[in-house]
Amino acid sequence: MKSTKKTWIKFRRLLLLLFIIYLINYFQVESGNYIDEYREKTILTEQSIKEFEKDVQNGQYVDIKDYTTNNNVDTSTPITDLGYNIGCQVDNLLNEKVAKFFNYIGSFFK
Repeated sequence: MKSTKKTWIKFRRLLLLLFIIYLINYFQVESGNYIDEYREKTILTEQSIKEFEKDVQNGQYVDIKDYTTNNNVDTSTPITDLGYNIGCQVDNLLNEKVAKFFNYIGSFFK
């Protein structure tokens, strides 16, 4: 009986840890961390815009890569990657089970 109680306590702690990881990832995505990283890749500075306009007026070949700066800093950690992978697996599992459930229900109406 005692070993079962210890196992249950370990299971609850693991479940709590996974839930905390999920919450951390959820709030990172909702706070816009990832959106800001992608947005920063496309921001043109005023100087770059002036250079671009000057080159267009002079009829030179313009490429957007010449005028953008990449100030991207990777803020991902192994924990966020783990949480993302676990979330994707849970999502795929739930989608599969829900699809099977509705197919089963749909079989009654054929």
